[in-house]
Amino acid sequence: MNQHTVFITPDAIGEVRRDIREDLLPLFAEIRQILEENRALDFPGWGALGEWTVGALYRSLIDTFVRDTDAALGVMRTWEGEHLRFAEHNWRAAEELAVRRVSRP
Repeated sequence: MNQHTVFITPDAIGEVRRDIREDLLPLFAEIRQILEENRALDFPGWGALGEWTVGALYRSLIDTFVRDTDAALGVMRTWEGEHLRFAEHNWRAAEELAVRRVSRP
């Protein structure tokens, strides 16, 4: 994001949308993929005793991380796709309506 953007403008809102689309969504998608790839361990895994003591906790944590990552992705997709687009459009309309227009007689 442009560090010199200090005011809320439609362009600043558009930059936030681009940052979400180009940076955050791919990052969280990659994190989710890594979690999925590590959901199960290959043989011998945790071993007999380790499976009983650590395996269940490990799977529970991975499931929680995947669920939370899915929730974060859903929120970011909604922001980028709907909410911030709506805010950008409304802000632009408000700016246009706030401009004083002088008509010549």
